[in-house]
Amino acid sequence: MILFLIIVLFLTIGALNLFILPILPVSRGHKIKKYVKYVYIPFVACLFVAGVPFLYGMLGRPDLPDYPLKQRDMFAAEASVKNMAKVRRLERYLEQNPDDGAVWEELGRTYRSAGRYKEASTAFRNAIEWGVPEDIKNWHSLAETLIQANNGRISGEAQKAFENVLRYRPDDSKAIYFLGLARLQNDEPYKALALWRYLEQMLSANDPWLTVIHERIAELGGATNINPRKVSPQEPVPFSKRQ
Repeated sequence: MILFLIIVLFLTIGALNLFILPILPVSRGHKIKKYVKYVYIPFVACLFVAGVPFLYGMLGRPDLPDYPLKQRDMFAAEASVKNMAKVRRLERYLEQNPDDGAVWEELGRTYRSAGRYKEASTAFRNAIEWGVPEDIKNWHSLAETLIQANNGRISGEAQKAFENVLRYRPDDSKAIYFLGLARLQNDEPYKALALWRYLEQMLSANDPWLTVIHERIAELGGATNINPRKVSPQEPVPFSKRQ
């Protein structure tokens, strides 16, 4: 960092001497040229020597070690290799033990972290099939992976996954929130508000979800000219009750 600043300082002073000062209007036949040179160059030097380190000390992280770009690329490549090795190991294991739900779940997480959402969705489906259906963690993972694969759009399968969460845990805040968001994406703002109003009433005062819901209700009400307080809260209907 210090070496970089010193190099920039000398390059700046050199540029001032060679290119900037000769074309300034004060340099054309006036004695003031040398005074500008004697004052401006020390000013630039002080700016680099004192000002930049001061700002970096206030806003930066001088305590962190150097992390060269080449080294970052090396670490990223190493992490990618390790990730692929883990995927291959899990896949080989599941070829012999396809009914191991816990390993399917781990494979799904690994696929998802690598951005392979299609394979991750399949792995989470298998984790649900071969695991414990009441384990809502995999239903959440499946729904969120499908949303990522669909660029934020909540598909029908993702909605059913959240509804299955509510089958086993009717008060799950995340599932209710996303089901409301799905209604909003389907141009059903009243239904979205009804679900979020229900969630708003259900949450305790210190629940972190409450702030999110308040903000979304206010935003949606303002965008649609709907008075949220005139929308009756509506409990979500679990998928099991629709069949």
